[in-house]
Amino acid sequence: MRRGLAIATGVTAAAGAGVAVTAWRRAARTGSTPDRWHSVTINCSPERLGPMPAPLDELGFPVEVLIRPAPGDRGTELAARAVEPGADRDTVRHLRRALRSARSLAEVGEVLLPDAPGTSHRTLTGAPLAYATRHGREEGRL
Repeated sequence: MRRGLAIATGVTAAAGAGVAVTAWRRAARTGSTPDRWHSVTINCSPERLGPMPAPLDELGFPVEVLIRPAPGDRGTELAARAVEPGADRDTVRHLRRALRSARSLAEVGEVLLPDAPGTSHRTLTGAPLAYATRHGREEGRL
């Protein structure tokens, strides 16, 4: 009897995990959910950022911003999310690019970009690298 109960419990747990993974993958495919916060840690005091950093203020859609001291006195945590209920992948990409730009402006004073034009010639095999360089600030880790 115990063995049957253990197997049933394991099957139920695995099914629940499968549903959670499926929902997570669906959210990843469609972009991010609109209620997800995206955040960066900036090496400056919260007072230096002001109520709304310039790159986030210049976005063409409403954004909710949260500025607070980072844990362990490690600067400032800047978090933002799109307020729109139907935030698509492009909206999230613009939001993430604005967060990176805000961090760069606060820490360095300008938005740092890779060399343009590049030092190499455009070739067919270099096309993936050129694409990654153009869109690198929109995806991945903040």
